Amino acid sequence: MVIKDGVVHSAPGVAGGEEPDFDTWLSQQLQFNEPHLDDDGFCERVMTDLPPVPAKRSERRATRYQYAAVVAASAIVCWQFPLEDVLTAMAAQSISLYSLVGLAVVSSMAAMTGGILAARR
Repeated sequence: MVIKDGVVHSAPGVAGGEEPDFDTWLSQQLQFNEPHLDDDGFCERVMTDLPPVPAKRSERRATRYQYAAVVAASAIVCWQFPLEDVLTAMAAQSISLYSLVGLAVVSSMAAMTGGILAARR
């Protein structure tokens, strides 16, 4: 591989011209000393026009709204859950009430935790 005037050429004598080594070409391109282009203050104007970084207070408020949304969604699911049918089936099959309630609590906590973590990303 030969670089002439910033252009990569195949090495002389190589039949078919192998693919040039991109890493070598890139490192050589990055070492060129190009003159600085004056942008007449454009970058500074763009940086000053960018919106300010949100305050920590608004981030906390957003997090509270996310928590409230997860709790409200969980309450709606619990409200729609056929608890009476489950208790009847449990009594008919003699399932341990404590194990069923424990399983429900653990699964709902896992669902809420997953919702909160997903909302924070």
